[in-house]
Order: sequence, then structure tokens, then C-alpha cells
Amino acid sequence: MADPDLDSGIVYDEQGYIHILHSTFFNVNPRIDHTVEGYVERILDTLVEAIKEQLGNVQWNLASDPQQR
Repeated sequence: MADPDLDSGIVYDEQGYIHILHSTFFNVNPRIDHTVEGYVERILDTLVEAIKEQLGNVQWNLASDPQQR
């Protein structure tokens, strides 16, 4: 069972990755997030690591001139 004092609102999916949308950690908390900058500073490291973990093996293609359809 998850320990809320250790997990701080982090929810994991069936693959063991952080589930960003279901984790209350990423919700705005007006008691501690007094500014947008404070909120971003609080979540940024965890959010970046979660994205890297989940999308680290995805190949990204960036195009400066998108193809017209």
C-alpha cells in the first residue's frame, strides 16, 4: 500500500510510471502555491523526470516546414 507521506500524491500506472493526470501532486494547492512561479518550481523536476521516463524511447521528428495537405 502506498504511503501518502512518502509518495506526496504521486499515482503510478500499471507499468510503474508516474500517472501525471491522476497524481494530486500536480494539482494547484493554494495553501502552498502562492504564485505561478512557485507552483512551477514545485512540480517541474518531478514532471520533467516523469516525461523523460515515459517518452524517453519515443523518437521525435521536428519539421521547420510542415507538409501542406
